[in-house]
Amino acid sequence: MLVRLRQGIGRLLRLHASPHGIALGFTLGLGLSLIPIPFAGMLVALALAPMLGASLPAVYAGTAIVNPLTGAAIYFAELWVGSVALGDPLPGWAVVRAYDWRGWWELFVSKIPAFLLGATILMAWVTVLCYPTLRGIVTWFQRRHPPGVVTEPEPADPPASQ
Repeated sequence: MLVRLRQGIGRLLRLHASPHGIALGFTLGLGLSLIPIPFAGMLVALALAPMLGASLPAVYAGTAIVNPLTGAAIYFAELWVGSVALGDPLPGWAVVRAYDWRGWWELFVSKIPAFLLGATILMAWVTVLCYPTLRGIVTWFQRRHPPGVVTEPEPADPPASQ
């Protein structure tokens, strides 16, 4: 699994795009995927990418960070960050475990401002952290591995005939 992850990162760094396009694409994809409506951010990011000069494969890689396995934790982080910023504490499990669907709906509706504020804060954080970091990494990598220069391992000696 780690080999596949490393290969995927290598392919992302080798895209025939500028460091700006790759960093912008990944940051755009990840940042807009933090919108707390599944798939909405991905669609917006993919629509904006060509207009902004962002790399589409990098956008897709960024949107893949928020997926069914990570989405719940990321959306909870948005809710928590927004609740802390608003000074609006979340109810404990002892309270919410007794909720019926109406209780959950009322809780959800009451926390929409916290979700939106948390998403906005995390989007800003992702932009400030990801874009310059990725642009620097891609610039370094592309200078070290210029396009057209393939570093394939040399083939092993053929087996000796008997």
